[in-house]
Amino acid sequence: MTKPDDQAAQSLADSTASVAAMGDAVESLDLKLDPDAGEAIRSALDERLTAVDSWLSQARNLARQAPLGENPVGTAMAQKFANRADGGENSLVSVLTRYREVLVDARDAVEGAMRTYRETDQRVADSFQKLI
Repeated sequence: MTKPDDQAAQSLADSTASVAAMGDAVESLDLKLDPDAGEAIRSALDERLTAVDSWLSQARNLARQAPLGENPVGTAMAQKFANRADGGENSLVSVLTRYREVLVDARDAVEGAMRTYRETDQRVADSFQKLI
């Protein structure tokens, strides 16, 4: 693996850990998010998911072996390019797939935090109604 590959892998791992921590905070009801703010975040995540889906489609198209000739060098280069697109844990398709999973997890966490906020708000409103 090259240094940029290492940096990208580390960045993705860091993002995965951060989103997992956010999910844990939502599950433990420690994270609440105002629905108005949450909608803006969810919308941005949905836009990013749409872009990633498009990138994944294009990356899968790159995975076809390019017609670089019927000689050993052309064949080797075509295989190398196809593998970089979709042929291992650091291939473009693999990295984009993991990135997409992080975005989905983040969107789910945002939705959970918004739900927690609404439920807490409703409980508080109900308690005030009992006092009146």
